Amino acid sequence: MTEHELSPLSERVSPPDSLPSLAHPDVTAWRPVGDDDLDLIEALEAAMAAVDHPEYAAPRDELADDLGMSFVDRERDTIVALDAGGRAVAWGAAYHPPGRDTLVRSILVGGVHPELRGRGIGRVLMAWLRARGEQQLAASALRLPGWIMAFSDDRARGAGPMFESAGFAPARYFAGLRRDLGEPLADVRAGEGIRVEALRPERVDEVRAARNDAFRDHWGSQPRSEEEWRVFASSAVFRADLSVIAVDEASDRVVGFVLAEVNEADWTGQGFSSVHVPLVGVVRGHRGRGVAKVLLAAHLVAARAARIEYSTLEVDAASPTGAFALYERMGFRAATTETSYTIVV
Repeated sequence: MTEHELSPLSERVSPPDSLPSLAHPDVTAWRPVGDDDLDLIEALEAAMAAVDHPEYAAPRDELADDLGMSFVDRERDTIVALDAGGRAVAWGAAYHPPGRDTLVRSILVGGVHPELRGRGIGRVLMAWLRARGEQQLAASALRLPGWIMAFSDDRARGAGPMFESAGFAPARYFAGLRRDLGEPLADVRAGEGIRVEALRPERVDEVRAARNDAFRDHWGSQPRSEEEWRVFASSAVFRADLSVIAVDEASDRVVGFVLAEVNEADWTGQGFSSVHVPLVGVVRGHRGRGVAKVLLAAHLVAARAARIEYSTLEVDAASPTGAFALYERMGFRAATTETSYTIVV
C-alpha cells in the first residue's frame, strides 16, 4: 500500500484513553523520570549491561541528553519503578523523534533489573510503553506507516519472548563488529576528485545533511533534526579527531563520513580499549567509488595512532549498501548480534 492509499495514523490507531495501571508487589512506587532519578537509572543500566551486554552501558550524560530532548515529555513518555529501598528496579521511555519523512516512529527503551526478572515487572512495563507508543502514533495525522520499535541484544534472552508476547515481531537483525587495530591496516587512497580530511567544527552541520541523504534508504531511518544532531555532536564521548569526512573537490561538499565516539567507561567490560563508530555513510550520488573504504581506512589509522586497540560498529545484516561485506574486507569481525522488534500499523 502506498503512502497516498493510507488513511491518517489518527484514524488507523486506536490508543487507550488512559495508560494501563502500574502495579506490582516488588515495586513501591512508579513515577515519571525526574532529574533526581538519573543516577538511579544509570546504576540500573549498569546492572542490566553487566548481564546483557557487558561491552557497553548507558552513561548518565547520554541518558540526560536523550531525556532532555525537546520532543520528550517526561511526564507522559517516561516511567521509573522504585523498590522499598529507593532503588530503581525498572524504567522505560517511549521516544517519538521528529523526523517523519516516510515513517512515524515510537521507539521504546528501558528494562528490568536482572535480580527481579521473571516476576512480571517487564510485562507491566511493556504494556505501559506499548500503550504510550500507540498514543504517540495516534496523535499524528500523517498518511505514513507507523512503527512501534524496540531493540534487544540477543544475549538478553528473556527480552525477545517478552516483546513477542506483547505483539511485536522480529523485523531486522544487526551485527556488532570489531576490528583489531593490532592487525595490518590497508593503505587505501582516495579516488580522483575526492579529498579525505579530519572532521572540523565548521563541517559538522554539513555532515548532518550528508547523513540524512545517505540514510534515506536505510531500514527504519528518518532524518536527524538539528537538535538531535547538536546533542550527538556535542556529547562528551564524541571524538572529532577520530572522525573523518570525504569532500567532493569540485563542489567542496561533504559526500561521506565515518564518525567516532570513545567512552573509556566501557573499556573494563570490554577487556580492551576501543573507539566506536556510530555512523558510516556515503551520499547516494557518490556510492560505488570506494569512498566508504578510504574513510574507514583513514579512521583506523587515526585510531591506531591514538593507541586504541579496537574499532567497533554495528551493521544492518541486510543493508542495501553492501556494508557488511565491506567491513569484513576491512578486517572487522562479528562479535555480537541484536534484533529489532516492531509493531507496524
